[in-house]
Amino acid sequence: MSVCAGEGLASVFSELGADQIIHGGQTMNPSTQDILEKINLTPAEIVFVFPNNKNIIMAAEQTVELTEKKVVVVPSKTIPQGIAAMLLFDPELEEQELVDTMTEVMAGVTTMQITYAARDSDFDGHDIHAGEYLALYGGALFGSNTDVDTLLKGMAQKVCEDGKEFITLYYGENITEDQANAAAALFSEVCPDAEVNVINGGQPVYYYLISAE
Repeated sequence: MSVCAGEGLASVFSELGADQIIHGGQTMNPSTQDILEKINLTPAEIVFVFPNNKNIIMAAEQTVELTEKKVVVVPSKTIPQGIAAMLLFDPELEEQELVDTMTEVMAGVTTMQITYAARDSDFDGHDIHAGEYLALYGGALFGSNTDVDTLLKGMAQKVCEDGKEFITLYYGENITEDQANAAAALFSEVCPDAEVNVINGGQPVYYYLISAE
């Protein structure tokens, strides 16, 4: 069972084997009751829950004592971490070995996010102005700018420096396919040795969710 926002991302998790999808994420975190209801609808005795957001992990963990099913919360803090973990999901493995394997792969995933600043603010000592694009790299502020391509190029350069080989751009509901392909081309230009993929995530709030491994 997976938590995500956006029809494209929901399709990705469903294709990877998620029986239930909870629509939620940044700014709209599902409650423990929401998660519990989906757990009880899952046709399995053991239910693996992928919160995909650090703010949802605790709510997911609270369901453990509230259902007769066995609930295993995989501590995915971002959508890219959750996808990377589900790609390795193997029901033939022992439960702890499976969780350890997924946790290990999640540690190697760098998540980048580009959203917008709704108001003037101070973030880690950096002045941010309303209307600017706001970029996060691994949960930390990367920068802000009125030009999204400037942020994308800077992130691509850092990804290249970090030696990442697989890059996936999940583009949001306010980004066109052409814009997403142009962003991917920018990453390919800066990181010629990396494999770059583009997926329509359809997510709100974030123009881009970018995974690098």
